[in-house]
Amino acid sequence: MRRAIIGLLRKILATRLFASRAQRYRRPMIGASRRLSSVLVGMAAFALLAPQTAVSQGRIEIVNFQSLTFPGSLFTPPFMAAPQEGSPATIFGILRLPETTDRVPAVVITHGCSGITGAETYWAEGLIQLGVATFVVNSLVGRGIPRVCSGPHTISTASVLTDVYRARDLLAVHPRIDPSRIALLGFSFGGRNALWAASSRFQQRYGPGPPFAAHLAFYPTGCHIKLIDEDRVANVPIRIFHGAADDATIIGRCRDYVARLRNAGRDAALFEYVGAKHWFDNADLANRQTPTGFLNYNNCTFLEQDDKIIDVMTGGLAGTGSPCVVSEGSYGYHPAAREQATADVQNFLRSLFKL
Repeated sequence: MRRAIIGLLRKILATRLFASRAQRYRRPMIGASRRLSSVLVGMAAFALLAPQTAVSQGRIEIVNFQSLTFPGSLFTPPFMAAPQEGSPATIFGILRLPETTDRVPAVVITHGCSGITGAETYWAEGLIQLGVATFVVNSLVGRGIPRVCSGPHTISTASVLTDVYRARDLLAVHPRIDPSRIALLGFSFGGRNALWAASSRFQQRYGPGPPFAAHLAFYPTGCHIKLIDEDRVANVPIRIFHGAADDATIIGRCRDYVARLRNAGRDAALFEYVGAKHWFDNADLANRQTPTGFLNYNNCTFLEQDDKIIDVMTGGLAGTGSPCVVSEGSYGYHPAAREQATADVQNFLRSLFKL
């Protein structure tokens, strides 16, 4: 009896600790994100009617948490601002929990340029079936940004890295989650951030604490950018999942990146999918013509230098106006590649998390 009471008290304390670090999703965010599913919008409406005590409804929690917004962007110095330069920001994430009372592993998911799409939602819902909790972080809506990578809006790498590190710390105190089994998964722009979050330097600067258990990236956009100390990463697995027919972020640059990590003794690997393009796992594209004309950096080689990203070809600041940048590329859904990637990710996580 005494042991049972002690266990119950520990659960209550853990729940209060998590609740003290997370706030319920509120009205200002509802109209700002068109990509939230009708189910989630309905849940948000329910929260408005009865926010006083509920932390979650069913197995989904929409959670506000605190992060920081830093000045600059990938191409606008400072590349990685000092920690004290960040200003407070409230963002949110969508937490899904498996149907079990046991403590479970978790995957933090960081989105691409368009925010939360069918790709992020597919993985967030699918990994639940494996017994893994998922937390999809929305880095844009809380900052009033509709999308990045094209148009007038930008977001700094330091901001997104802080988001995922804060998400990790939030999950680490959740009473249902095993803090030693939290991995990071990202897509395209988010894939780059998922890889760079493994950097020992960036983690020390923006998210000191236990490292993620692994870093997984789908068709990341950053393989053409060489960081000063790119091989100084956490001693955990790094995995990239990439379409061999991707003409938006060509796979060859990521092959080279993985080779450099492996040569440095890191646990890195690349999964290739024949015939698959960029965004091959996004079923939202199944009945849509693949557009062309977005900015393409396949011919570029950029280098971190003096807190700036430099275009090796010109020696000047890299950016959308670099001579190597072209306006071309495509993306498209590939069911067979998604099915194989699903099996690959599940097998990897089963081994990693000992499921």
